[in-house]
Amino acid sequence: MTIRKIVAPLTGGERDRVVLASAFAAARPCGGHVVALFVRPDPAEAMPFFGEGVSAVVVEEIVNVAKEAADKAAAIAIASLHAVAKAESVTVLESPRRTDEASASFRDVQGNFTDCVTDAARLSDLVVFGPLSEGDKPGLTEAFENTLIETGRPVLLTAMVAPQDFAGTIALAWDGSLACSHAISAALPYLSGAAQVEVLCVRRGTSDENSLAELREYLDLHGLACTEHTIEAGTKPVGQALLESAVASGAGLLVLGGYGHSRLRELFARGITRHVVSHATIPLFLVH
Repeated sequence: MTIRKIVAPLTGGERDRVVLASAFAAARPCGGHVVALFVRPDPAEAMPFFGEGVSAVVVEEIVNVAKEAADKAAAIAIASLHAVAKAESVTVLESPRRTDEASASFRDVQGNFTDCVTDAARLSDLVVFGPLSEGDKPGLTEAFENTLIETGRPVLLTAMVAPQDFAGTIALAWDGSLACSHAISAALPYLSGAAQVEVLCVRRGTSDENSLAELREYLDLHGLACTEHTIEAGTKPVGQALLESAVASGAGLLVLGGYGHSRLRELFARGITRHVVSHATIPLFLVH
């Protein structure tokens, strides 16, 4: 697998620059193309909240205000794209086209943010989201969850500071699950260029020895050596222990599998996976 098409959802906010810089870092090793996706809210979605009997004048005013706000946000998103592309020496094209080096284009669509991002993600190799936090608008977290769970596409959740590249140390969270296996396979384009690969495992019994041996064999067949670390989580949530171990190893990227459909929703509600997402200080590469 190679990474050719990367979707970077933009909102016209401050985090757009981090999203774009991270997307360019992800595109550079593979000569990938970044689609900077801006989603305009559909004013029609807000109409039911106003009830029946709303005059045509009021409707027109609502539509005009929404359009002005969207135009302003889109202009900011476009300016961010060109500014970051210039700083990163990335060519901005009118439309996606295969080139030998990383490139980008801007796409402006209208509709529900989550639905539009999910639709765009289906035919992509990677989707890049900015850092999420507890106080974010629901649409951002919804789009992240939906993309991860419904599309099966790899998701890069960036930290507050965008990485320069992924050529340093990459940490692999390993528990022998199918989700972790998918994540590691999807991350091979980055693992192949890493200076060091660290396998982080929370030991649960003798079965871990067999799965670690299989992982070691798989990586070796791809020409990758790894260093293994057993994590003693103690009373900490596993997610927290993984994050701390990855940071301690000097990793610039943590690769981990997403949970199953109902399990992921449940853990978000209970706050365990939410801790991983909202407290990560390094980028996360996730696959469901």
